[in-house]
Amino acid sequence: MRPRAKDVDHAELGRRLLTPPRLNAWGAFLTAHKALENILSRELESACGLPLTWFDALAQLRMAPAQRLTMGQLATALLFSKSGLTRLIDRMVEAGLVERLARPGDRRSLHIALTDAGEEKFRQALPIHLDHVKRHFAAYIEDGEAAAVESALTRMANAVRRESGL
Repeated sequence: MRPRAKDVDHAELGRRLLTPPRLNAWGAFLTAHKALENILSRELESACGLPLTWFDALAQLRMAPAQRLTMGQLATALLFSKSGLTRLIDRMVEAGLVERLARPGDRRSLHIALTDAGEEKFRQALPIHLDHVKRHFAAYIEDGEAAAVESALTRMANAVRRESGL
């Protein structure tokens, strides 16, 4: 059976795009991401009792208008599934860092809002987190490299979001 033209095109495209330098970059990206996520999470939780995922949620809420987002908006911002976000928010509500608020005019959805305690915890954690980012990321990348990495990763993230409908 002969390969279809479409299959040949994909195979050729794969050979052109998955060059050794790109595969090496992919492996380095995965390794660095996992290592950074692990150490940043461990150090932040050790320093102030705040898991990195909670810090990320607090940061998103702090940047939002009126420091609140819908569950859908927060799930998109954090790249969480809705069920995963529900579990996260349940724990953060229990800790008093966020609260669920009814949305005016829409009884089916809720806003997640930062509480005063959540704001205080974020303020406590931010300088600690930034210090960790400086030590474990910024210390190993020059400004010119950072600009290239940012450009490539932003382009990828935007493409993946478009393709996945996020």
